Order: sequence, then C-alpha cells, then structure tokens
Amino acid sequence: MELGITAGAYAKIERGETDPSATRLMKIAEILGVHVAVFFPDTPFVNKVEEQSLNTYSNLAKTDLDQLNSLIHQLNREVEKLKAEVAGMKKLPTKSKK
Repeated sequence: MELGITAGAYAKIERGETDPSATRLMKIAEILGVHVAVFFPDTPFVNKVEEQSLNTYSNLAKTDLDQLNSLIHQLNREVEKLKAEVAGMKKLPTKSKK
C-alpha cells in the first residue's frame, strides 16, 4: 500500500518477473529502512556505503537516525503540500491602466 501499487505488481517484483523503477526501488528501501545499495550485494559499492555509514554515524543510535529520517520525510511532505497550495492559488488581478 505504501508503494501505491497492487499486490500483484509487488509480487512480480518479488518474483523477479519485472524490475522496479529507480524511484520505486528507492521507496522500497525507504519503507524497509535500508540503504538502496543493499539490493545490490555483489557490487563493491555496497561495502563502501556500509563502511561510510558506520564511520559517519557510529556515535548515533539507530533510533536517533530513525527519528531524523522521519522528521525529514515529514518536512518533505509539508513542502510538497505547500507547493501544491501555491500552485493552486489564483494569480491576483492586476489593475489595468486607463
């Protein structure tokens, strides 16, 4: 449901019958709370990402990171709402010169 696709479409991704788009793959990683690189375990990039994450965030608790991630997503949703509101606003009428 969080992906906005049907259970059948998700099942096809799980069975390898179809490949998700990069955007959808990012969303799946976000929902699962993992870095997208974990979906590619055979690439050297994954080890580098994991190493960087450990070095960069080793002094933070996972709950701190989860809270920060949640706040960032909340802010992004609020920004999107504001953008939609601004886009929906009608342009103010201008005075015509006589």
